Amino acid sequence: MRALHCVLLLILYWSPLAPKAEVLLSVNDIQVTEDDLYHYLKEYLLPRAYESGLRKQDAIKNALVNLYVVRRGASVAISEKLVTVEEVAYRQEDGGYRVALAAFVSDRAGKALAATDWEALADERYMMEQDKLGPREQVSVQHLLIESEGRSFSELIARTLEVQAKIEAGEDFTALVLEYSDDPSAGRNEGALGYINPGQTLPEFEAMAFSLTEPGQISEPVLTSYGVHFIRFNARRGRDAIPQDAIQQRLIRAVKKERESTLKGEVLAPFRGEAWPAVAGIDEAAIAERMLVRLVPES
Repeated sequence: MRALHCVLLLILYWSPLAPKAEVLLSVNDIQVTEDDLYHYLKEYLLPRAYESGLRKQDAIKNALVNLYVVRRGASVAISEKLVTVEEVAYRQEDGGYRVALAAFVSDRAGKALAATDWEALADERYMMEQDKLGPREQVSVQHLLIESEGRSFSELIARTLEVQAKIEAGEDFTALVLEYSDDPSAGRNEGALGYINPGQTLPEFEAMAFSLTEPGQISEPVLTSYGVHFIRFNARRGRDAIPQDAIQQRLIRAVKKERESTLKGEVLAPFRGEAWPAVAGIDEAAIAERMLVRLVPES
């Protein structure tokens, strides 16, 4: 009995017996009315966006095409028994059409996705975008900063020569950082910056940091806009720090997401092509005004 009730509801909704509202789009026996558009806009637009959203070029046309696509996909899903009429009718107010459309897209796209060699696509993406897939070469460094702000040039030089002499004498670099560095974080991290990436620091600093090769090696003085730096090199690591299987899994997830989105567009494109000629000549401005009359008092 319930099944019959659901079927009658659906027939009533799509049939000439249903209460009439102005039909704005009619293609392949699927009609989209002004009432349909009103409910769609009420659901998808925030009240504060009614005015601006409805007056955008093609806003009304896009909304009508979207409504058609949902119903066209739902119609095919029902005819191919991907969902039942009862399910669509019973869940209509909660998006029964969208449930049916999802079933249609899943059926069409699922077959293509199942036949996809994801590892091959991931390998292809890896070859195209190697430099973007993980950290480039990184270096771990510690630094001592002698700020130029608040010092004359002669004072800056004198302080730099004093520190350099102690470094050359073999004094402990960390102890010198704690005694001489003007970096506010020096007392907390002893000047350690951890691993830095290319582009993360000032160009002069980066050039010197990446030129060092031996653990424990301390640079010559480096002048930047902040002052003078001494840089101690600790270690270097490259892309091998990230396991290749982890990179591949990351790529597979990204490629799958992109492919699913692309396939959805491809599956629905013919329906959009059916609808656009039917909305090409509509008076968007007049429809928008009628929608605003209905929507704005409620906002």
